[in-house]
Amino acid sequence: MVNKTDIAIGIIPSFSIIALAVGLMNHVMVIPSLLQEAKRDAWLSTLTVILPYTIWTLLLYYIMKQTKQQKITTWLRENYGTAISVAFRAFFIAYLFLLMVLTVKDTIIWTHASYLPRTPQLVLSASLVLLCCFAAQAGLRAIAITSGILLPFVIVFGDFVMSVNLPKKNYSLLTPVMEHGVEPILKGCMYVGGGLVELIIILLFQHRVKTTIRPWSLCLLAVFLVILVFGPVTGAIAEFGPFEAAKLRYPAYEEWRLVQVGKYIRHVDFLSIYQWLSGAFVRISMSLFLLVELLPANKHKNIRHVWLTMLGIAMIVLVELPINDMQYAGFLKHIYLPLSLGLVVGVSLLLFIAVLVKNRNGVSRK
Repeated sequence: MVNKTDIAIGIIPSFSIIALAVGLMNHVMVIPSLLQEAKRDAWLSTLTVILPYTIWTLLLYYIMKQTKQQKITTWLRENYGTAISVAFRAFFIAYLFLLMVLTVKDTIIWTHASYLPRTPQLVLSASLVLLCCFAAQAGLRAIAITSGILLPFVIVFGDFVMSVNLPKKNYSLLTPVMEHGVEPILKGCMYVGGGLVELIIILLFQHRVKTTIRPWSLCLLAVFLVILVFGPVTGAIAEFGPFEAAKLRYPAYEEWRLVQVGKYIRHVDFLSIYQWLSGAFVRISMSLFLLVELLPANKHKNIRHVWLTMLGIAMIVLVELPINDMQYAGFLKHIYLPLSLGLVVGVSLLLFIAVLVKNRNGVSRK
């Protein structure tokens, strides 16, 4: 049964959070690695993952259904003991923390390179982290309401840049396909999947959703996340060509620089700042909120303040380490995305097995 004793949110606000938080990874951070590996076949990689991703999404739904949308760590503790619950809790703590650090790092690199080159990176990172800490302290409902306000404009601006740039797109550049066999497509699938599997975070706040999540709605959300990859990938290839697009650090942002409405309206790429910061804000704030929920003694307000302060300082320190953009991009491409795909799929399969065993044997170790 859905837990309604705590502050809860509806289906649409919860999906708005996922769309913005996971959407930033899929719409921006994954695309450079995907284009570098798959080049012209990058769009085929996106289409290829639809079927396995849908199956995996239904697996998540099965876990949510069989746990009755209880708090996942509590369900594990009650049915498999404290040790198993702590192990899963430790994984999600590490996963969420790395997700936050990478998001802050990527956002600061882009901000410093594109529109605030003279502002110290420490000021940028501290400002962003402080804002997100306030949002996390305000709670889930505040993040959900903010997401509901931000998301419609993010979608409208995305449709705007897509439609205005149509005259500049040459979709014949998407072909020929599979010039180098299926290997580039399969490599591309790894990067697409590494971003898409972040949907697993919905398990961490399933107990905060007021109503029962339906399989069709979860699958629609999954398809929306795939579209967030497919759109900018096909747009980048059609506008810049597969080889030039693969050289760009932020292809989705570069598409904004091509926008021209009539003779006099140009340079509207400032709208991309709204899109990026909306996604980064919700992504970091929600991750902070979920991470603190997983940490011990999180119910006391003062303890939550301490955890948020420590996490904020840790993020700023890690972001300020002397790691340049190329090293960061290499880490994202060669380590984080492949590791994210493997570990998250593995953890979700373990949860699936745990649910199956519980249903068949009635395991209970309270």
